[in-house]
Amino acid sequence: MYLAETLGLQFLAPQGVVGIFILVTGFFFSVMMFYVGYISVKEMCLNKSLSSTEQKEKIARLYPQS
Repeated sequence: MYLAETLGLQFLAPQGVVGIFILVTGFFFSVMMFYVGYISVKEMCLNKSLSSTEQKEKIARLYPQS
């Protein structure tokens, strides 16, 4: 880490204060992205399980014919 020492970037190392903050923020962001993906897949599977008659009824409620 000679380059980091000469540039004074040791505070960005994983042992530094800013480095720990970056790691925690990245971990939190990653967990949130996995959660959003899980919810999206779960919701997509629920939508596929609807029978065609239920789906047609929902579409008819959304677009009533006068």
